[in-house]
Amino acid sequence: MRYLAAFGLALALVVSAPVAHAEPHVQASAEFIDNLADRAIETLTDNGLDSRMRRDKFRELFREGFAVNGIARFVLGRYWRRASDSERDEYLNLFEEVIVNTWADRFSQYSGQKFEVNGAVPAPSASDSENVALVQSRFFTDPTTPVRIEWRVASRGNLYKIVDVSVEGISMASTQRDEFNAVIRKGGGKIDALLDELRDRAGG
Repeated sequence: MRYLAAFGLALALVVSAPVAHAEPHVQASAEFIDNLADRAIETLTDNGLDSRMRRDKFRELFREGFAVNGIARFVLGRYWRRASDSERDEYLNLFEEVIVNTWADRFSQYSGQKFEVNGAVPAPSASDSENVALVQSRFFTDPTTPVRIEWRVASRGNLYKIVDVSVEGISMASTQRDEFNAVIRKGGGKIDALLDELRDRAGG
């Protein structure tokens, strides 16, 4: 899933960079990403971790760093309102489980690819009580091929959460919403169609 790929990039390999003329929450957002990534590298690439331990560590970092429920609800789109309480509960659990199962073991494959933060800027927020910053970075798939990646970080007080990741200008949350909605439409508009697919993926 492209959104899950973006999530993997979001936790990987950030190198600190100064944020010029930044508002306090913008600088703090960049530092939040940097700290989260450092911990991901240190813990999840540890060869002493077995698969289950790595997944547990990944789950902790995912919950800490990302607005998991908010992203999951956004990705389900209008179908969230149609879902029953039991469908919502299962969907939220499966959404997290798919990401954890997909990406935890892949951190063991990290081989030192370059990732650099290039700056951060404030962004408009839909809420007066919430600040938003865009943390800009590049991931080098090889020494001369950078991929532009931007994290949207929302904060309230001292609480910071990643709410979306854009790769080369494409929102991964929006892309994943389109894919999930397509699965549901193909299944006759039934959320069970998506749940069935997520159950299969979560079983890996």
